[in-house]
Amino acid sequence: MPLYSMMNLSASCNPSISFRPIRPSDLEVLVKLHGDLFPIRYETEFFHNVVNGRDIVSWGAVDRNRPNDENDELIGFVTARIVMAKESEVISHYDISLIL
Repeated sequence: MPLYSMMNLSASCNPSISFRPIRPSDLEVLVKLHGDLFPIRYETEFFHNVVNGRDIVSWGAVDRNRPNDENDELIGFVTARIVMAKESEVISHYDISLIL
């Protein structure tokens, strides 16, 4: 599977986007996509946590109409980490008595 085939815009004329959990085999493509999209560089540990589902919820978008060797390759992703407000920097913006 070509590593950066997500750059091939003609790979699918009629995309069929579906979502699946991100998995360890997505690591290299995830790091590349993330670096292309975001100006902040994350530590390697973040990406390992994403692909292994450690404290981070993640979903990958794939185009099922791409050629066979590319139809399960990430073309997008969503990651989220859920933390309680009192454990985040957001707490400084709220009255602590309302949360506790």
